[in-house]
Formats: sequence, C-alpha cells, structure tokens
Amino acid sequence: MKIGFHLKISMGFNWTLKEAHRLGCEVVQIFVKNPRSWGDKEWKKEEIDAFKTLSQSMPVYAHLSYLPNIAKTDQDKRHLDGFLKEAYLCKGLNIQHLVVHCGSREDKKKGIRIVSDSIDKVLEEYEDLTILIENSSGQGNALGSTIEELASIHNFVSHRDRLLLCLDTAHLFQAGYDIRSKRRWNEIVTNIEDRFGHNKIGLLHLNDSKSELNSRVDRHWHIGLGFIGLPPFKFIVNDKRFAHLCGVMETPKMGRMDEENMKVIRSLLSPLMSRSSS
Repeated sequence: MKIGFHLKISMGFNWTLKEAHRLGCEVVQIFVKNPRSWGDKEWKKEEIDAFKTLSQSMPVYAHLSYLPNIAKTDQDKRHLDGFLKEAYLCKGLNIQHLVVHCGSREDKKKGIRIVSDSIDKVLEEYEDLTILIENSSGQGNALGSTIEELASIHNFVSHRDRLLLCLDTAHLFQAGYDIRSKRRWNEIVTNIEDRFGHNKIGLLHLNDSKSELNSRVDRHWHIGLGFIGLPPFKFIVNDKRFAHLCGVMETPKMGRMDEENMKVIRSLLSPLMSRSSS
C-alpha cells in the first residue's frame, strides 16, 4: 500500500512535491482550487509543467472542494457548475481520480437520485475521469454514511464503470461501524463486495477519530491517538485485498504531526505491504 497525505498546493506544485518527498509520501491528494471559494481558476503553463513533475513522481488524487453540494444541484446551479469546473481542472492536469463527498439533503431519497444524476453529468462530460464517492460520518443531513446509501447512489449511476468508493476510517467509525474489531472490518468489506462487486474500493482515507463511535460528528485525529486507536490501523494497512491501493491521511496539520503520523503508519506496515510491493 502506498501511503501519503492530503497536501496544499497554494504555495505551488514545486513546494507540494518537496513537501511530499520530505514526508516520505508515495501518494498525495490535493484540492485543485481554493476549497472555500466559488472563485474561478485557470492553470498557467508553469503550473501544468510543475504538476507534471509531481505526477511523474507519485499518484495524485484530487478532492472536490467544500462548497459544491452535489445533492442539491437541482436547487442551485453553482453546485453542479462547481463540480464540473473542478473536473475540468482535473482534466487540465491529467488527474484521473476525483474524490467527492455525497453532499447533504434532508430528503435523503431525493438527494440520492440528485447525487447520482450529478455524477453522471460529470462522467458524461469527462470520459477519462473516475469519481470516488466517499463515505460520510452522517453529520447533519449528510448522505453516504451507510453502505446501503452508497450502494443506492452507485446503482443509480449509469457510468458506474468509472465510479469507485473511497473509504474513510474515521467516517466509518463515526457513522457507527466499529472497525476496532477485525471481524467487523471483514464484515464491512464483505458487505461492500456483495453490494458493489469486487475491486470497487479505490482509495482509503486513513484517519483516526476525535469523536466517539456512532457520534455522527466528523472530527479527524492523529493515527492511534483517537477513539479508533492504533491496532485497527495495523490490520487495515496490511489487508492483502488492498495491497495495490493508496492510503491518504487527512490528519490535522499541527506542528510536526505529519512526520509523526507517517512514522506511526510506516511502523505498522509489514514488509510484504511496504512500498516495494505497492
């Protein structure tokens, strides 16, 4: 399994590459624009050239920014326009994987159909793009906190050959899936395989949780220091079913905790699951 972090690009892709190398990343995840702004973005040639160097060094996943709510694209055109724009920015860098949250909506049945329709519109427009829907903690009216909801979204998407899952460990725990048990972890994976088919998990988000089991409160924390604890991460990162995948940490940026989180995760990897085999 390749291990890395979500890193900022505001200081330029050359900085992102240097930081990734400094931390020992084998994969990075990025926002392709300011995640807290509806503002427009276009790539400059020097940015494209710098990104090419980064992407030749390691896999790069994009993550949809905070503002587009893809469960409400029928209510405000900015949500679909923003989704399409970030897919366009991915294309400009030849990024082929975009992670998205499923949005929030009080009417979940309606929201699930709108999420699926929104994903289809983007996949129809960008034929080289694969979208990964991320499970949520279930906070508020967030969609995608259960495997059943994720499966419903998946099954309504016409272009689901380019739709994968991104499993976030903290969100699973916060939504009530007790992944501290290896037996429960295996049950979750089996349930996903039964509903989606094999090889539909495309990325792992490796985060501990600052909130308790079934809290439905989305708070990431440092590996081994939250309510999930260290032992589950050992069997997750060494799960042979996911040896070919990437695991991205989205732990809080605090002092030298990136270095510490990388050190901890690396200490859990068995030699057969290390970078040499991934």
